[in-house]
Amino acid sequence: MVTRGGELVQLSRTEWLLLQHLAANAGKVVLHTELLTKVWGPEYRDDLQYLRVWVSRVRRKLGAQPGEPGRIKTFQGIGYLLDVEGQAPAPAEEIAPVVPDEKSALIG
Repeated sequence: MVTRGGELVQLSRTEWLLLQHLAANAGKVVLHTELLTKVWGPEYRDDLQYLRVWVSRVRRKLGAQPGEPGRIKTFQGIGYLLDVEGQAPAPAEEIAPVVPDEKSALIG
């Protein structure tokens, strides 16, 4: 069950699954490909526009104003974060995936 201001918010099955996955990882950035795979299946893993439309629908139902992210923050080229009340999201450069170079992979 999802409420906003004490009122029940009606979500479709897909909206619920998307919000559920973001909530399970609240305060953490969830990669686009992970959301697409978990909610719609592996055949959708590269369909970013599809994800954008559904995130927009959930944002609107959660009360975000048009053009504003509300509780679901976008990390361009990376994914989405469900903002936990009172917790500021990490800047994008802090959450960018790190790919070790060959030298650092050999050390250690």
